[in-house]
Amino acid sequence: MDFFAAQDLRRQKTKWLVLLYAAAIMAIIVGIYVVVAGVLVVNQKDQAAAMQNFFDWRLFAGVAAINLLLIGGASFMKIMELRAGGAHIAAQMGGTLVQPSTTDRLEKRLLNVVEEMALASGISVPPVYVMNGEPGINAFAAGYTPADAVIGVNRGTLEQLNRDELQGVIAHEFSHVMNGDMRLNIKLIGWLCGIQLLATIGYFALHAFGSGGRRSSNDKNGGAAAIMVIAIALLIFGYIGQFFARLIKASISRQREFLADASAVQFTRYPDGIGGALKVIGASPTGSTIKSKEAEELSHMFFASSFSSGVANLFSTHPPLVPRIQKLDTKFDGDFKGYFKVRERMAEARRSARDRAAKQREQLSKINPVGMMFPEEIASRFPVDPAILIASVGMPQQSDVERSKDVIRQIPEKIADAARHAFSARCVAFAMLASDSPELRSKQVQLLVERENSATVETTQKLLEPVESLPVVLRLPLMEMLQGALANLSTEQYQHFRKTIEGLVRLDNKTSLFEFVVRHHLLMHLDRRFEVRRPPRVQFTKASQIPREFELMLSAFASASLSGSILEDSTANEQNVLQAYRLAMQVAGFGDAADSVAELRSWEVEQLEQCMLRLHRASPELKKQFLHAAATLITFDHEITIVEAEFFRAVGESLDCPVPLLAAGRLKK
Repeated sequence: MDFFAAQDLRRQKTKWLVLLYAAAIMAIIVGIYVVVAGVLVVNQKDQAAAMQNFFDWRLFAGVAAINLLLIGGASFMKIMELRAGGAHIAAQMGGTLVQPSTTDRLEKRLLNVVEEMALASGISVPPVYVMNGEPGINAFAAGYTPADAVIGVNRGTLEQLNRDELQGVIAHEFSHVMNGDMRLNIKLIGWLCGIQLLATIGYFALHAFGSGGRRSSNDKNGGAAAIMVIAIALLIFGYIGQFFARLIKASISRQREFLADASAVQFTRYPDGIGGALKVIGASPTGSTIKSKEAEELSHMFFASSFSSGVANLFSTHPPLVPRIQKLDTKFDGDFKGYFKVRERMAEARRSARDRAAKQREQLSKINPVGMMFPEEIASRFPVDPAILIASVGMPQQSDVERSKDVIRQIPEKIADAARHAFSARCVAFAMLASDSPELRSKQVQLLVERENSATVETTQKLLEPVESLPVVLRLPLMEMLQGALANLSTEQYQHFRKTIEGLVRLDNKTSLFEFVVRHHLLMHLDRRFEVRRPPRVQFTKASQIPREFELMLSAFASASLSGSILEDSTANEQNVLQAYRLAMQVAGFGDAADSVAELRSWEVEQLEQCMLRLHRASPELKKQFLHAAATLITFDHEITIVEAEFFRAVGESLDCPVPLLAAGRLKK
């Protein structure tokens, strides 16, 4: 199953969940109506006549309205509370944001692993939180989309796991980030909260009216007694509803944990990483237990069970450890302690392998100063199949992790350090938008002087030359690094930063394709994190609903193909590109296409912005259809430029379809 099919399957499962949830609520409403109607019948003088009119649609409508208001209102309020994103959930758990400047060796190792995984996956680097008060081994990913995701890790995870095991845990969490599990997790929390409210109201009503009911036992109207009966009904039906809701949550969560484990193995190509982490949990006195009072509500979001690491029950959100490990290591016999006997030997073998790989990279870098991804003679163009591009979406491999490490090493230390801190990350972004034209660059600097403080202007000017000299292949990974740091800005700081970016882009009254990539790719994710833009809902399922969006965006891809660089035009084969565009339109399901190269450049960047916003609301399968057409276009000549590959990655990630780092560089066999 590919990324798009998995996304579509999750949408279908969500629909089934909604139906099951609606059925549970309807059952609760009917049950409470029966109790209320029964109480009214008992209190009638002519009970036989009252029984004949037992069903009263007005009473039923009233009972249904009150229940829907209570359940729906509580669910809505809870989901709105969690709409603040993963940072809010991490704060609930008592998490502390890990700063890039941390001197803690274990936290530094964690940041490095998360950064490598994010760049390999093709998503922005998420903020990382550590729950310092939690000695157990556990972790979670939280947020609505990859754009506002955070990674949370217990202190015990850092202290008890080695790097390979930690990488396995983080790979598991990144699987949840990319597969859309986080949004479903938040919905489950809200739905459970709504049903729980009925039981809570019943509990407090019993306490409030219990004594009054006893004092009014001789009251011929039996008002207090009736209230007590209804309160008991609320308590019972609330807990019954909660029972089934928790059952659904547990069964879904267990299935997703197995899938995330498998994805982590695919990601790292090292089953002993995540398998070893699970074995350490089994051997550790603290296990994976979470002490926080939020553990129950968020139990389905954790890497391992937040209550115990042993026997499963109906409400266990995670599979038992032994069967879970045996999916990864068929020879495991349940001896957790025995794992430590071979752990150090395995770690030593891994260290030796890394040392050999480092020496090979060093030797290759002497031959190929441009970068180790491609031989120098094909550093700008390389053969590729469009199927490789599509198959790579949302499916990172260990080779992508290795590439991400290489890319991080190739980014000059001065720029990389600046990209990891909120203040200087702003300056890197400003420097990336600096024009080649001395006249326009002078205007951009003047705009910075007018809008920003002197420290910002000075830092930006120092970064201009090193950023300008960066190869195109490093630009998009650098943007992904920037987003993690910029997420630490305050809302006011981000709004100011956003206005400055817009000002720099629009200064010359025209926007290049590169400026569009920077502005849209960078700001789109941050807009979601800072709630400037809400997560999109699926609105389009057929290409015929958004033909103009397909046409303009594929024209933009054709323009990228006509450019030797996103920054400047070249003498590419225009007729070849025109044929590629026509073929791409046919793949997308459209017959008519441009008749001239001029038509391919007839779009405006503002139009592309609107196209992307509408494509965001396309179904997973429709996004796949669009990206397949784009892949067909840029690979028409059986090779793809770095510029085309990076533009494809930028658009893919903006549509929440992350393309692993330089996945297009995998050569045909």
